[in-house]
Amino acid sequence: MLIARGQPVIRTPQNSSASSLFAPGNEHKTASDRASLVELLSELSDLLEDYSPVWYTQEHQRSLKSALRAWL
Repeated sequence: MLIARGQPVIRTPQNSSASSLFAPGNEHKTASDRASLVELLSELSDLLEDYSPVWYTQEHQRSLKSALRAWL
């Protein structure tokens, strides 16, 4: 799903579980939640590397890899 800046996010069964990982007050994540987040970030990283959109900069790549390392 591509979200342009300023567009509202429509919650669907496919994206609501991922977004709940980032919900305020959800500081105490279970091991399963962490694994889901790592899996989500890994898939995102793979997609971005495969498709290499013009807007995806090296800074984005470094930030994503840093986030993955923080959750491992």
